[in-house]
Amino acid sequence: MSKKRKIAVIGMGQGGMVAAIKLAEAGYAVDVYEKAEKGAVSYPWWDDIRSDVFELVDLPMPNEKFYRQKSKWLFVSPDEKSSLAVPPLPPMEEISISRRGLNTYLANLAEKAGCKLHYGTPVQELIVKDDVVTGFKASGKTVKADLVIDASGLHSPFRAMVPEQFGIQDQPGTSDVLNGYRAFYERVPGSKTPDPESTLYVKHLGGVGISWCNLNEANEVDILIGHFGGLTEEDRASCEADLRKNHDMVSDTPIHEGRWVDVCARCTIARMVADGYALVGDSAFMTMPFMGSGIEASMKAGKLLAETVIKLKKKPYTAKNLWSYQVQYFDALGAVYTLIDVAKRWALSVDPEVIDWLFGCGVVTSEDMKLLSTDSENPVSLSAFDILKKVAILFRRPGLIAAALAAVGRGVKGLIISKQIPHKYNAKKVAAWQAKYDALID
Repeated sequence: MSKKRKIAVIGMGQGGMVAAIKLAEAGYAVDVYEKAEKGAVSYPWWDDIRSDVFELVDLPMPNEKFYRQKSKWLFVSPDEKSSLAVPPLPPMEEISISRRGLNTYLANLAEKAGCKLHYGTPVQELIVKDDVVTGFKASGKTVKADLVIDASGLHSPFRAMVPEQFGIQDQPGTSDVLNGYRAFYERVPGSKTPDPESTLYVKHLGGVGISWCNLNEANEVDILIGHFGGLTEEDRASCEADLRKNHDMVSDTPIHEGRWVDVCARCTIARMVADGYALVGDSAFMTMPFMGSGIEASMKAGKLLAETVIKLKKKPYTAKNLWSYQVQYFDALGAVYTLIDVAKRWALSVDPEVIDWLFGCGVVTSEDMKLLSTDSENPVSLSAFDILKKVAILFRRPGLIAAALAAVGRGVKGLIISKQIPHKYNAKKVAAWQAKYDALID
């Protein structure tokens, strides 16, 4: 490469960092701009991923101090009378990883690859010339780039600054975001160790969302309460009081100050590219629509984006030329996430007593809960006999059959539409596909 092409990344999200590492290793001039100070990037807690994601994105495994064995999970029905355990995978196949530790690890790799990291440097606005994103302003200075990668997160303000012709959604909808509160407490000395260690309550106390209470490997009690459409302080207090009632391990001594957080819980955005601009990670809504974990998906997408850019060589970074990145992502993950999103929306729309019945009657089993695990190269499948058994059980509730079939049909439709993404970029065809895709999640 006679003249280094300039890549500027907004935010130190995992997908953007993987792309930055790969592009710097390939000889591109890569600068990453992060508004937080060094050591304060991301959240001070742990989240679950599959350990093989590092192999899949061609990165070495991080130092063991940054990860530990993932906890086992138990899902509890709204009436708290039924529960389903998620079958554990082999040891260390799924891990919990420190978000800040992962950030530090990726930052070190990026610097070794030749990236320039700019901490404490917030980006104010994109620079757009003749409908092409040509850079941005950061801390009052103009940064020019051949390609801007937006890894700034769920509420990225930059999506709205992209020319309207590219059809990029500016903000997620109300039903796309889990408004939550997460806090960590010391464990009560001598309290009983739960088995499984992690308990998740579906539609906890009738709310449209989830709560959990987990004992992690560091002997910390992790509490999360989240509702779609907004979480009030009154609802938070009621849910936390109920968690404390059911889990005597929770002390009153906080480890981390409780944080109000917004978690993306929807399928991937319909448009991820524009001329001179690409989305990756939470800014592209790349999260598991039920669990809200996006680390794996983002890292995989970062690798796909870098590979697409490298293959373009000296070609311009237009939406047309970058489109193959989006197609590959949808083929790998986006279509399945659409199916899960449709299922999630149906589950949230029905009365809590319907979920109680599904948990207790056998339609949903512990084996089915593997679908809510992190990404897998070997997805769960149901045999024809399993499906027939579930249908037979559903016939005990005739009023539920039509609703269940409608949900299944909508999920299959979502899967089909996602797979119908135009494999070659044509503005009219892409717009027509987007209209059908977006209609699934209105």
